[in-house]
Amino acid sequence: MFIGIDDTDSERGLCTTYLAAVLMERLAPLGEVVGLPRLVRLNPCARYKTRGNAALAFELESDRPDEVKEMALKTVLELSDFSGSNTNPGLVIADGVTAKMTAFYRRAVTEILEIGEARELLDEEGVWHRGFKKGRGLIGALAAIGADLPDYTYELIAYRERQRWGTPRDIDAASVWKADALTYPCTWDTVDCHNRRIVFAPHTGDPVLFGIRGSDPDAIEVAFRTIKSEPWERRVLYKTNQGTDAHILDGAIGDVVDCQSYRLHGLVADRPAAIEGGHLFFTLQDVDKKSLLKCAAFEPTKNFRTIVSRLIPGDEVEVWGAVREGKLNLEKIKILNLALQEILEAPACSNCGRRMESAGKGQGYRCRCCKTKSADRERRIVTRDLEKGFYEVPPCARRHLSKPLVRFTGENMHPSR
Repeated sequence: MFIGIDDTDSERGLCTTYLAAVLMERLAPLGEVVGLPRLVRLNPCARYKTRGNAALAFELESDRPDEVKEMALKTVLELSDFSGSNTNPGLVIADGVTAKMTAFYRRAVTEILEIGEARELLDEEGVWHRGFKKGRGLIGALAAIGADLPDYTYELIAYRERQRWGTPRDIDAASVWKADALTYPCTWDTVDCHNRRIVFAPHTGDPVLFGIRGSDPDAIEVAFRTIKSEPWERRVLYKTNQGTDAHILDGAIGDVVDCQSYRLHGLVADRPAAIEGGHLFFTLQDVDKKSLLKCAAFEPTKNFRTIVSRLIPGDEVEVWGAVREGKLNLEKIKILNLALQEILEAPACSNCGRRMESAGKGQGYRCRCCKTKSADRERRIVTRDLEKGFYEVPPCARRHLSKPLVRFTGENMHPSR
């Protein structure tokens, strides 16, 4: 049996991963969970979502399917925040995973799907399901069951004792930094070194105490045991598509669609310009200069904006990010080639080598000492304060699906730390 759940939480509280963790425990007398549960992030541009747009799925071996469905339904009703205006839970229990379900998952990561599409596929495949309120959670629940993960990472999530929900989290900061130092780069996004922030724990009233992401379960366990915190109620290791760029499509600048995420190749068309609030924008154009797209490095990307600010027209780049309202929100950038940067300056005196001074408007330049003259300024190539290679937003601004540079191989990597 494959059990999928989505859209049970709200901005005010509860958590779909917590519901899945509790449900797995409650189902233990009825069967055995096969492998690791899956934490699946879907299209980050989805309008109706809490921050991470996560759906959960796990496989259960059981010969008591009716009791499993009854327990799953009871748990969803108990641990969903039905008061949330955008909370529309979905529960799906399938006997198997079909090719159409997998195709549905891939679309759910990269496109905006409608509830009707999920219901139609569920009916077509004869899959047991329950949707509540608008039933939007059926999209994620079905997608999580269908998820194939050709690339995957892990996240260990620890959950708070119920009496502590809604109170400030008690986590020893020094132990978090120590855990990161011991396990990076096998774990990542625990801390943000440049901005001196701990980023692995939420600040909301939900049941999550913290989550440790990484590529190696053993390293994750070392980090977990190093961290000192308030007592935890339960912990679960998830297999996930986080940190894989599963949402990214290869595309062309002239063909992009809102609410989808792309990797695009082009040339910088103008100098990056800042607006009030610290947001930075530049225009990307096709190599053939027929199509243009505005790219944005918003204020929350912090030190990443320093790199973007050093771009000049003619730089050849690849950009990664989501298109919203006709702008690409940058997640990563790869600088392929740097344009030559020239400046115009007063010419040097042919006699003494000193820089000449202006002789007056429209009168060229002259050397005060030698009285030599020149009509034109000189061009000089300036050494760029920028290297070719990959750059990324810092952990405090990274989307769950965005692949961190510590997971890339090759030269010229410039991780955010």
